[in-house]
Amino acid sequence: MYPDPQRLEDLSSIRDAMRQISQEAAVAVEVLDSRIEEERLDGRTEAVEVRSILELIQSLTLEVSEKLDAYQGRHTR
Repeated sequence: MYPDPQRLEDLSSIRDAMRQISQEAAVAVEVLDSRIEEERLDGRTEAVEVRSILELIQSLTLEVSEKLDAYQGRHTR
């Protein structure tokens, strides 16, 4: 039995978006680690940088959720 190409494409898209979420979270941690190690902390800069990354993660999470909803609608009938 060969897998449905559309199903594979859908799952690959969901996986890629989840991978990007993971990478963005890693960037947020690296930013904070770097600032802590270098003792370059002013509060505002870290908050702005981390908030920006978290907003991107939130947007990506919404995108993944929408893709997953569409996937379920197409493949769970």
